[in-house]
Amino acid sequence: MNQNINYIGMVNLLRHLQNAGLVSRKEARRIATRLRAETGADVIYSP
Repeated sequence: MNQNINYIGMVNLLRHLQNAGLVSRKEARRIATRLRAETGADVIYSP
């Protein structure tokens, strides 16, 4: 699968978790940054 598509899907999940109050915005950004590095995605898309 395409790394960018996987990354965007995970960031969308982080947004839902953030909207539900389960993670803070700061924490979601940290997770998104780490996921971007791990997946090798080259798009800039953040929660």
